[in-house]
Amino acid sequence: MKAKRASVIVSHILLLTAILSAALTPGAAAAASKFRILHDFTGGDDGGGPVLLAALAIDSGGNLYGAGGGGSERNCDGYGCGVIFEMVRQQGSKWAEVVLYNFASLKNADSPLALDSQGNLYGCTGDYGPMFELKPGSAQWNFNSIWPSGCIGEVGLILDGVGNLYGEFGNGTTGGVSELSPSPNGWIYTNLYEFCPSGWNCRDGQTPEAPFSWDAKGNLYGTTYSGGLVNYPDCGGYCGVAFQMTPNGDGTWAYHVMHRFSGHDGCDPYGSLTVDAQGSAYGTGGCGRTRNGVVFRLSQTSRGQWRETLIYDFGNGNNGFGPESDLVLDKHGNIYGIANSSACNGACGLAFKLGLQKNGRWKYTVLHQFNGTDGDLPNGLTMDRQGNLFGTTTGGGTYGYGVVFEITP
Repeated sequence: MKAKRASVIVSHILLLTAILSAALTPGAAAAASKFRILHDFTGGDDGGGPVLLAALAIDSGGNLYGAGGGGSERNCDGYGCGVIFEMVRQQGSKWAEVVLYNFASLKNADSPLALDSQGNLYGCTGDYGPMFELKPGSAQWNFNSIWPSGCIGEVGLILDGVGNLYGEFGNGTTGGVSELSPSPNGWIYTNLYEFCPSGWNCRDGQTPEAPFSWDAKGNLYGTTYSGGLVNYPDCGGYCGVAFQMTPNGDGTWAYHVMHRFSGHDGCDPYGSLTVDAQGSAYGTGGCGRTRNGVVFRLSQTSRGQWRETLIYDFGNGNNGFGPESDLVLDKHGNIYGIANSSACNGACGLAFKLGLQKNGRWKYTVLHQFNGTDGDLPNGLTMDRQGNLFGTTTGGGTYGYGVVFEITP
């Protein structure tokens, strides 16, 4: 799946490079935000090439956790097999990168990490290797395989309030939603929902490609890259859906299609749904009016139906295109995300903000335009309690192996 996603991103970039201008239009000029690099990966013992499109996990102290390549174990054709790293807050405004775990085989982590209240980390390994738990010990972090079959790296794992894990694993070729519950005798697997059980005409969606998410009531949300109803030319098949799963109270869950994308209103969502305090869900997709991507909102009507509103269409692509990572909301209702850009021969990328104005319209602002030396191909964003944004880039930086960055909007 990761190779598929990377190839899609590269193909989009190559296609749009020829038709996009690198200049920003005045209405979306870069904001007076502050950008700084917290760590510049060397590709050696400190790791490098953070996981594509994965946001960093953050603990109650504001420390950050992620996964990438590199590392000190040279058992992968002479190169490091991957690391789990932590960005530790120091006194003042300084940070230090610490490698928590070095993988010793090709089965390195390839997903966003989940962090529980005890400080344990959970993730997926490549090549459909085992799902794992990393527990902090007195001298080192201890690696435990918790489930033998692999999960889809892009979807990764999320936790509920009592320590159950949710993701896409063991669901057949069209994907699904699964649960792992801890018990004294190990982890217990439950298949909550399988997409397209008939094997054809996947009206309910097919192939999730983004992490799941929660609302305040304990409902589960997600998107699928394919399936639905509309076979729009740019979708590469059916355009995907947004979905909600609600607990029935007896251990089972009910599946609801919130929206089936049609191309003009978005398609092939690679990002999660982010739910605000009012229960509206925000996300990103491809296609749109000029096929450069959209940001959308799904709100529930008084009759319980979901209605889509396009918040932003990337238009001619001069201010970014192809948003593919998760969105972040601040306490004022502003939206933050990542998009591709044409500033570096079709790559590099940018961070953007959408602010709701008094007239009900959304104002789009470029917060930071990456130029390669400060990072290339940024991944998802994470916000701390003070409203600062953190993320990684897969490439670029001084050594070409990516960076960890901070943006103060």
